[in-house]
Amino acid sequence: MSKLKTLLAGTSALLMLAACQSSPMLLAPSGMQSFNSRSNAQAMRQPTRAEALVGVEGFVTGDNLNIKGPFFTSGKGKLHLLTPDAFKIEFQIAGHHLIVDTSRIDATKVRFVTTDVKANKTLEVVGTYRRNGNTTVFEMPPGAEVTKLTVRAVKAGNFETDVVQPGRLFPQDERGSNTLKFSKG
Repeated sequence: MSKLKTLLAGTSALLMLAACQSSPMLLAPSGMQSFNSRSNAQAMRQPTRAEALVGVEGFVTGDNLNIKGPFFTSGKGKLHLLTPDAFKIEFQIAGHHLIVDTSRIDATKVRFVTTDVKANKTLEVVGTYRRNGNTTVFEMPPGAEVTKLTVRAVKAGNFETDVVQPGRLFPQDERGSNTLKFSKG
């Protein structure tokens, strides 16, 4: 009986800790759900939050951004929205003025709406994503202007993106990858 009380107390403490954390925590293994504790059963019915779409830290909606790009290019930007399920970023660098609005559709799909302000052109694409630690890899279907976007947290207030646009910057390099470094500005 004392083992059961200890296990139930440990499970309750784990659930309390999960409720207090900003990052998600997985529920106890399915074997733990068989206990007839009223509070334990209620806690098991509560939905879990999905892991944030991107693992960047130290940013909030409204932050200004500094950007460093390839070939000593630099620019400015603004973070218009940052939630666990979406982000919207506007930036200007190397003659480009873009707004990228991204939102989670489900556990594997994401919607990108990219507006090229100078060209007055908006593109929408549904792609897939996977997050591993503080790195999220977004992959777009064949034919999309950007085929892969990797968002990698560096430290609080800093992140990098690798943008793959085949044939854009270096036509002889089929990857066409550019790295942009963002920092709080």
